[in-house]
Order: sequence, then structure tokens, then C-alpha cells
Amino acid sequence: MKKLLQLTLAGCLLLPASFLPAQEGSSGSIFNFLLEQDSIPSLKIDTNWGRLLRTKMAETYQDARFSYYGADGQQVDLDVKLKTRGNIRKEVCTYPPVKIKIPKRDLREQGFNSLNEIKFVFPCGNSKKDLDYLFREALIYKLYEQIHPICVRTRLVKMEAVRDSKQRFNSYALLLEHEEEIQSRLHCEMVNRGIIVSTVLDRDTYLKMVFFEYMISNTDWSVPNRHNLLLLQVPDFSERVLPVPYDFDYSGLVNTHYAVPAAIFPIKSVTERYFMGRDVTKEEALRTARFFIEKKDALLQCVTGYPVLEKRSREEVMESLEEFFNILQDENQVLKTFVTAPEK
Repeated sequence: MKKLLQLTLAGCLLLPASFLPAQEGSSGSIFNFLLEQDSIPSLKIDTNWGRLLRTKMAETYQDARFSYYGADGQQVDLDVKLKTRGNIRKEVCTYPPVKIKIPKRDLREQGFNSLNEIKFVFPCGNSKKDLDYLFREALIYKLYEQIHPICVRTRLVKMEAVRDSKQRFNSYALLLEHEEEIQSRLHCEMVNRGIIVSTVLDRDTYLKMVFFEYMISNTDWSVPNRHNLLLLQVPDFSERVLPVPYDFDYSGLVNTHYAVPAAIFPIKSVTERYFMGRDVTKEEALRTARFFIEKKDALLQCVTGYPVLEKRSREEVMESLEEFFNILQDENQVLKTFVTAPEK
């Protein structure tokens, strides 16, 4: 990969990743320690990268050494287990996403709690465009934080990949909140069984989620299959199940080279928007459109305050979002685009 970009992150990147207060049991995690640092965390993973990439489809753990800088500025080295993860990215990317598992005893020795799994997404390949894809996807997570307090928290980090002290690559990576971390933070349960339909979901959260997916031009999700959605029961927030979107590399706002819409959709490119909301009434469509219009300035400022994106890429994202808001500001277009409930 090209030399790491030397940029100072500001604006949306440094906003809190959740507007809910920190919950007991999450504030002492190593994930939170990395998430809450003022400057971009610098991390290192030393492992047999050749073997990892040759066997990436197997998703088997292998030995690795994970390094970060503690609160005192000293480097901390931990022996961990590492494996690949993800679906399509394992097949199409040179560098698939990974998960590391840290011994709980070592975490306790460093003053952390026992939440010991951390997930990372690397740029798909070595090109400048691959890095742009990663930045765009990281931005989408930050945009959703503006929409709903129940979200997957993320942080861009500097990642050095080495083998026996010899550098393999040096780039940014995206730190992703693990499911166990989310459960601890929100005191919630994951809904992992049975067929889920949209009618059992918290309606306001569902509407905001489906409008958001339309905004970023994403059809790569499904409620019944729980595809790219976490379904959470969060008693302190709602009696109903909450959908939480993640994994946006197939969205038009990212527009990766490998992203194509599923054949079931009447679109030819992921950059074409297609609304997937179910049984959305006229009143719901207009109300949710007003909500997003109220969030317009915050969302656009999130983009303009995102310095890792190059000017041209930032302009493309802004143009796409402006097209979305132009639809919302035309009531006839709102009704035509978003009302999917059958007429009574």
C-alpha cells in the first residue's frame, strides 16, 4: 500500500459514536480505549500474512502479535489469535477483514475488562481507490450516528502490518465494534433466531434505517435474513426490535469496483437508488422526510469536515446527498418514491 496519509482528522470523525451515555461494562474495554483517544490510534499486527491470505476462505485462527500504545505512551505487545472474516470481501479483496481475539488474562493485566474481540476492515487492495472506498465506508458509519443513537461504533486507525519486523503494508484500517461490545454497552440482546418481518421492528427506527439505506444507495441488506443488519432488543430504548445497519461496501456512496445490485432489483448499478421500505404510509413518508431534512446540515457538515477524503471524492459524496435531499424537498417525489403501503 502507498505510504500512510499524514492527515489530522477533525469534524465528524471525532464526534461521539453514540449519543447514549456510556454503559457500565463497556467503558473499561480495550475497544473503548482505542475509540476514545484524541489522536488516531497507531496499531501494529505481526503475523504470517502470507499464510493468512492463502487460507483466507477457511477463517481459521492463527498466532499473531497485536501492538498498541497505552495511556502512558508506551507500546504494549499482546499475543493474540487472528482470523479472516466477512463474506464477499474474502473472495474479492487482497486484504480481507480480520478479527483478533486477545487473552482475557492479558486484558485484565492491562486494566481492561474481558471483552476481548476486535474487528478491523482494511482497504481491499493496494490502490489509492481502495483507500478511498475504506474512507467512504467509514464516513457512512459516521453519517448514521447522526440519524440514530443505536449504532455500530467505528474509528479509523493507523495500521502497520508486519512479519518478523518486516513491514508488509502501512495504511489506515477501520476499527469496528464487536457484537459483544454492543451488547455490553446497551445491555441488549441480539435477535439471532427465527424469521423477522418489518412489522415487529421499532417503526421509527425502521423508517429512519430504510431512508438512510436509500440515501446511501444501498440494497445490500435484508430484515428476514438479518443480512447486514443487527437486530437488537434494547429494553431501555424500545419494547420492539431495533434494526442497526452495518457493512456498506455495496452501497452506491462507496461504489466499490466489485459491487453489483442483486438481480431481483430493477436497477443496473449500485449508484441507482431503489427504496426497499415495506408498507410505508403517506404520513410516515412525509414525517421521515422532514426528519432527514432537519438533519441535512449536520449530515453535509459531516462530509465537509471529513478531511481524509480527497476533494473530488468529497464532491461526489456531496452531490449524491444533495440529489437525495432534492427528492425530500418535493412532496410529490416523496410520495412517489417512499409510499409503499397499499391504498385503503
